[in-house]
Amino acid sequence: MTARKAERLMRLREWAKQLEEHQRSGKPIRQWCKENGIGYKTYFYRKRRVQEELLDALESEKVLLPCNSSPMPIATPVFAELPSPKLTSADTAMTVQIGTYTAEIHNGADMETVEGVLRTLSSL
Repeated sequence: MTARKAERLMRLREWAKQLEEHQRSGKPIRQWCKENGIGYKTYFYRKRRVQEELLDALESEKVLLPCNSSPMPIATPVFAELPSPKLTSADTAMTVQIGTYTAEIHNGADMETVEGVLRTLSSL
């Protein structure tokens, strides 16, 4: 790998970390960019470049991870069935349905969980 290519990959990984930080913040893009000293148009330029790199990596069946210095093969996801607590309809504070997806928000759920569920449903 040439020094130029290594530098480009390091820059793309840093941009990917920034995009993840924005996602975790839950803040509007303009607000997050202002707080982090990144131009609004720059944010979208970086997002597009990272997405292009990921698509190229997926096409060649390799994924570049932000914290890794070399490409890794795509792993097959492994899912585990988790036991669910016995809840009654009285425990349900709200039911949200978007298309074919339904989520029940139960009494006592913290705000971070509620926001995460709503963000996930709205992105489907």
